[in-house]
Amino acid sequence: MDYQDYLKEEHDYHARFARYNRRKLGFFKRYFRLYHRLKVKGLENIPEGPAIIAPNHSGGYDLDIMSLMYFAHPAREIPVLIAYEWHFISSAWGRYYVGGGIPLWLRGGIRHEYIDPYLLEGGSRYPGLVCIFPEGNSSSIWKRKEIGPFYPGVVRLAIRYRVPIVPVAMIGFDTASPIFKEIMRDHRTPDVVMLPFTLPVSLTIDFGKPFELSELYAVKIGREEEFTIANEIVRPRVADVIRRHRPVSLPPWKKP
Repeated sequence: MDYQDYLKEEHDYHARFARYNRRKLGFFKRYFRLYHRLKVKGLENIPEGPAIIAPNHSGGYDLDIMSLMYFAHPAREIPVLIAYEWHFISSAWGRYYVGGGIPLWLRGGIRHEYIDPYLLEGGSRYPGLVCIFPEGNSSSIWKRKEIGPFYPGVVRLAIRYRVPIVPVAMIGFDTASPIFKEIMRDHRTPDVVMLPFTLPVSLTIDFGKPFELSELYAVKIGREEEFTIANEIVRPRVADVIRRHRPVSLPPWKKP
């Protein structure tokens, strides 16, 4: 999809679904506050300028996405990079449930024209925050004490735009909506087996201290180095924030 076509689709969607989305978010505001007792910590760690938000992906029904995008910050938008197949421009799930985010194509790499407005000085949504889940997908409840290997997109964005990364812990989401099994698919997000309802578990979003990969801003690195940085620098920082709340381990990862 051409970016200008996307902007038209985005404008038309938000115009047509404005009333519906207001009512939906009104429901979810009460749902997260009353049913899940959502707490947000560490807001002071989010820079005033542009930044990458990097959380662990946790649980089903996209509760982590919904809470981050709409209820994590009192004043700033935190759009999440969402697989194109689940975005509002291509799916009923995106149109009627999630209702936001930046489309991400799982083949062909990151399309920077979709992110430039948020992170590039002079962009229409600058200074913005962009959230990317470096694991790519939520894992099953049986692996809730692990953080899966990270993909390199978080590193590419931080270096390209020279912005800090904010590591984030998503706590309780994997027990509020446990995923019992992942059914892997080629070049798309996995299908999942989970309960048809969510459990009244308390949820916490904890923003850690930001850090920069500034020593790499002027260095050209390859794909293998990107994977290494994502897994040996970024992933441990996310784990450190999670460990404020519960134990977590970092299983070995393989170079591509």
